[in-house]
Amino acid sequence: MKLKRNYLFGTTVLAGILAVSAPAWAQAQQTAAEAADATQVDEIVVTGSRIRRDPTTAPTPLIQVTRETLLTSGQNTMIDYLATIPALSNSVVPSDTTGSGLGDGGLSFANLRSLGSGRTLTLVDGRRHVGSDGGNLAVDVDTIPRLLIQNIEIVTGGASSVYGADAVSGVLNFVMRTDFEGLEVDANYGQKNQDGQANQRVSALIGKNFFDDRLNVYAFGEYEKLDEVRTNQIDWLARSTTLVSTDADPVAAPYDGITDTTLFSNLKTMQRLRWGIVNLANNQPASALNNPNIPFNSCGTVGGNPATANYTNTNCTALNPGYSYVFDGGTARLANFGTRVGTGLQRVLNIGGDGELASEYGQYSQVPQSEAQRYQIGGNFKVTSNINAHAEVKYVTEETYDEGQPTFFDIFISDRNGAGSVSTIRSGSAYDIRLSDNAYIPDNLKAAILANRINIYSQPTATQDGQLIGTAAAPYARSALRGPDRDQTNTRDLWRGVISFDGNHDQIGFVKNVAWDIGYTYGQVEVVNRETGVDVERMAFASDAIRNAAGQIVCRVQNLQATNAAVINDAVRGGDLRNSAAGKAAIDQCKPLNIFGAGNQSAEALDYVYAQVGVTERNEQEQALATVSGQLWDFWGAGPLGLALGYEHRRELYEATGRDREVGDRLLFLNSGADRSPVEYKSDEVFTELSVPLFRDSFLGEYAELSGSYRYFDYTTTGTGDVYGVNFVYRPIRDIAFKTSYNTSLRVPNLKENFGANSATFSFFGSDDPCTTASINAAANVQYRDNRIKNCSALAALQGLTFDFAGATPITTDDFGPAYGTGSIEGVQGGNPNLKPEESTSFTFSTVLKPRFVPNFSLVLDYYEIEIKDVIATVTPQVAAQNCVNGPTLNEAACATIFRNNPNVPFGVGGAAGSELGGYISSSLNYAKRTTRGLDFDARYRLDMDEMFGRNWGRLDYSIGGTWLIEQKNFNNAQNPNDYTGLDSTLYYPRVRYTSSLTYSPNDRLSVNWSVDWQTAQDISQLRTFVANADSRLYQYTNTDNFARHDFTVRYKVRDDLTLRAGVVNAFDAEQAPWLGYTLYSNFDPYGTRYFVGLNFRPW
Repeated sequence: MKLKRNYLFGTTVLAGILAVSAPAWAQAQQTAAEAADATQVDEIVVTGSRIRRDPTTAPTPLIQVTRETLLTSGQNTMIDYLATIPALSNSVVPSDTTGSGLGDGGLSFANLRSLGSGRTLTLVDGRRHVGSDGGNLAVDVDTIPRLLIQNIEIVTGGASSVYGADAVSGVLNFVMRTDFEGLEVDANYGQKNQDGQANQRVSALIGKNFFDDRLNVYAFGEYEKLDEVRTNQIDWLARSTTLVSTDADPVAAPYDGITDTTLFSNLKTMQRLRWGIVNLANNQPASALNNPNIPFNSCGTVGGNPATANYTNTNCTALNPGYSYVFDGGTARLANFGTRVGTGLQRVLNIGGDGELASEYGQYSQVPQSEAQRYQIGGNFKVTSNINAHAEVKYVTEETYDEGQPTFFDIFISDRNGAGSVSTIRSGSAYDIRLSDNAYIPDNLKAAILANRINIYSQPTATQDGQLIGTAAAPYARSALRGPDRDQTNTRDLWRGVISFDGNHDQIGFVKNVAWDIGYTYGQVEVVNRETGVDVERMAFASDAIRNAAGQIVCRVQNLQATNAAVINDAVRGGDLRNSAAGKAAIDQCKPLNIFGAGNQSAEALDYVYAQVGVTERNEQEQALATVSGQLWDFWGAGPLGLALGYEHRRELYEATGRDREVGDRLLFLNSGADRSPVEYKSDEVFTELSVPLFRDSFLGEYAELSGSYRYFDYTTTGTGDVYGVNFVYRPIRDIAFKTSYNTSLRVPNLKENFGANSATFSFFGSDDPCTTASINAAANVQYRDNRIKNCSALAALQGLTFDFAGATPITTDDFGPAYGTGSIEGVQGGNPNLKPEESTSFTFSTVLKPRFVPNFSLVLDYYEIEIKDVIATVTPQVAAQNCVNGPTLNEAACATIFRNNPNVPFGVGGAAGSELGGYISSSLNYAKRTTRGLDFDARYRLDMDEMFGRNWGRLDYSIGGTWLIEQKNFNNAQNPNDYTGLDSTLYYPRVRYTSSLTYSPNDRLSVNWSVDWQTAQDISQLRTFVANADSRLYQYTNTDNFARHDFTVRYKVRDDLTLRAGVVNAFDAEQAPWLGYTLYSNFDPYGTRYFVGLNFRPW
C-alpha cells in the first residue's frame, strides 16, 4: 500500500485513535462530520520520532493544541494560553519581563515542567528557530504566525536524541499549514486587565494555487498592540494589602504568643518619596530585649563636632515623627504618619497620612506596552509527483516599553563641605549638598536642621527600653528621594528564512516507503535596548544650587568656574573638572534643580540630568538538516522495521555593542557593559532511530513495539558526546495501551552563559550578608552557624578587624551589623567559558484507556521523572557569599567573587573607590541539580444527545486534564550536593493543577464553552517552619488557598464564511491571596474579570 505523505507532526485527533493519543486537553473538539469521516488511519510523522508510524504507537507522551483553540480561548497572546496548560504553567509571560531585567520586555518563552525555558526546545515544522533574547536560544513563541499554525505538539520528556540539544524537559513543535488557499482574516479585541487596558490584534492570511495546484504561495500579516498595565491599575495591587511585621521576638525565644505579622490594606510608604522626604538626624530608644521591636542603634557619633560627626549613617536619619519633612509646593511641613505600622528602625509603612502607594514602590509597569508587526511569505512547489520544494521568509518587528522603579538617592544635607567645594559624590546613589546657602531648601526646614539635636539612648535591658542619657547638636539631614524616571524601550527585529526539498518514494532498493527531507534555515534577531536614567554627577551639581552675587539661582559648580576657583574637584574622573570634555560640559550646561518637593523641577533641569544608554545585541543561527526514513523488512509478521537517519549542522552566533561606549567616563544611574565581539559555536551531529515491531495480533496481545534513538554530537565549545533513547509500546487489547520511555538529553551552554561580557548589576545585601551577627544567629543549620563564625572571623582578621560574630557578649555594639541602608550594592556579571553541558535523564510510563463498553470516553495517564545534572546556574552574590563561609573552611572559589571593600561599611560587601568589579562577580557554574516527577492525566467524554436520548438536542463535550506534581527539587548548594529545596506545593508549583472544559453545541453553528483553571493551595510557609514558630503568622496565611478561574466563550457561525466569538475571562474575579503581598504571581491570573470579542472571516 502506498502510504500518504503527511507533514503533520501529530494526529488530527481522529475519533478512532483519540484514546491512544497522548494528553490533549488543549485540543479543539471535532465536529460530528469529521468524526464520521475518520475511518482511515494513515501512518504519519509524530513529534517525538522521525519514523512514520500509526499514531496509536507514538512512543512518547504528547499534548496537542489546535489553531482553533488558540484563537477562541480569550487569552490575549499565545503564551498566555500555553501558560494555562499545567505542564507549561511557569512559562515566561509578559508580566515576567518588567522590572530589573534589560532587553527582555514582552518576551514569551515556553517552560516545560518548570525546569527553565532554556531547557525547552521550540521547533517550527521540526526545524530550529532563532532565539529572541541576546545570546540565548529560547524562542519567543509569539513571533510564530497564529493563522499559519495547524497545531502545536508538545513532547513532555527529554528528546535530545531525536531533536538535539536543549530538549531536556521536552519539545514544542509548531506544525504549520503548507497549502492554504483563500483569504482568512481574524481579529480580536480583548481586555488585558479589568481596569480597561486592552489587546488589539488583526491577522490576515491569503493563499493561491497555480499550475494545476502544483504551486501554492501565501502571504501572512499581523498587527498586535498591547497596552501597558501599571501597578495602580490592577485592583488588588491598588488596594496595597500585605502582611507587615508587627511583633519582633528574641532569637532565643521566637514564640511569645503574639502574632508576629498582621494583614493591612491601604498601605502607604514614606521610605522614599518622589522628590524627597527629608529626615533630620535622629535616634530612637531601643525596645527591651524581651520584645525587640526596635533594635538598638548607636548614633552617638552623629552628634557633636561637625568636623568628625558620622552624618551619613542612614540608620541615624531614619523616618521619625517630628523629624521627617514633606513638601507642599515650595514649603516644608512635618510629615503626617497616619497610623504607623511595622517594626525596626526603618518603619516605612503607614495607613492614612502622607506617603505613596506602597505596592507601587518596587516598580510601576506590571505588563509592558508593546506593538508588533509580523509578516511571512512562502511557497510550496511540486517539482515532480514525488519531490516538493518549500521556501518561506518571515519578518517580525516589536517595540516594548516599561517603567521600573525610578532613580533613588540618599542626599546628605550638611555644611561639611565648604562653600568653595563641589558636592561630594559618595556612590552611584548618594551625594552631599551644602545646607546653609542652598537656594531651594525652604527656610523653615533649613532652620530646623540647623537647630537639630540628636538624642542619645542607653542600651536596653531584658525588661527595660533604652533610656535617654543625653543630647548632642546634629545639624544634618538626609533627603530620601525617588527622582527622575527610569524606563526602557526595546526594539526587536527578527528575520527567518527556510528553503527545503522533500520527497516520498514507494521503494528504493530494499527500503520501502522512503521519505527524505533536506533543508537550510537561517535566522537573525537584533535587539536594541534603550535605558533612561540619570547622570549622577550632573544630578549632584544641579541639586547643589546657590544664589550668585547677582542674586540669580545657579549651580555652585558654575559659580566656581565663573569666579575662577583654583580647583574644581572631579570626583568621577580625577583631577579638575575643567580638564575633561565631559566635566567641562557638565559645568557649562548645568541647570539648577529643585529637589525639594514634586512639581518644583524645571524641564530644563530634568533634561540636564537625564541620561540614556543603549545596547544592541544580535543572534544569528544557521541550520542544515537532512533526514531520511523508510521501512525495512518484516521478519515475523508484526510489521516492517522502521529506520530513520539524519545529519545536522548548526551555527549559533552572538555579538553585542555594549553600553560602555555611551557611558564613557560618566557616572550614571544606569547599567553598563562592554562590547561583546562576535562569538559562536558550531555543531555537527548524526542521529538515527530504529523501530522494531515485536508482535501483532498475537496471543501476547494486539501489538508491541520496541524503538530506540541515538545521536552523536561534536560542539566547538564543549566537545563530543552522545545521547540515546529507548521506547516500548504494548497494547494487550484494543481498549488499553502501555508506553514507556527512557531518554538521555543535554543542554549546551548558550553563548551568553559562555561568553557574556561583564556588565554592571545591583543587588541588595542587608540581612542577606551571611556574616552579620543577626544572620549567623538566625541560621537553622548549627554547623553552618559555627562555620560562619570561624570563617567570617578569619576574613575580618585579614583586614585587621574584629567583630562579635557569635553574639556572645551582652552588648551589640561589637556585633557585625553593617548599615547597608536601602540601596543596592553594585557588582558585575559575565560569562564563563569553562562551562560544560547539562545532562539529563527522563523516564515516562503511560497508560492509555478507551474502553469499548463506554463509547466516546478516553483516559490517559502519563507518569514522568526527570533529573538534570551539572545544571548551569548563576551564583547570586548572596549565594556566593554564603558558599564562601558556610563550609568547614573558606571556599576560595566563592570567596574570590565577593569583595568586602565597602568604603562606607567596614568589612561590608562593596568595591573600593574606582573598582571596576564593584562588590562581587556574578557568573554561572555547573554546580546544581534539578529533579521532578509527577503524573499528567487527561479524560475526555463526548455525549451525542441524539444517540443517547433520541432527541436532537445537540452534543456535549467534556475534558479534564492536568498534572499531579509529586516532587520537584532544586539542588543549589555547592557545599552540600545533597541539600535541596523542595518546590512542590510551594508558590508557582501547585500539587495539582488541571483545566476542565465543557462545551455545549446545540447545532453546528453555535457552541458555548465553560472552562475552569483550578489549582491547589500553595505553601507560603511550610508546616514544619510554622510549627517551629507558631506565632510567626496566622495559620490561614501559611498557604494561598485553592484557586479557580472560570472562563465562558460563545462561538456562533453566522455564515459559512463568518464566525463570531465573544466571552469573559475570570468571570468571577478570582484574585491571588492578599497575604501574598505585592508580588504578581502570574499563575493566579492577576488581571480580574475581562471581556473579549473576535471574528474569523473566510470570504474565499
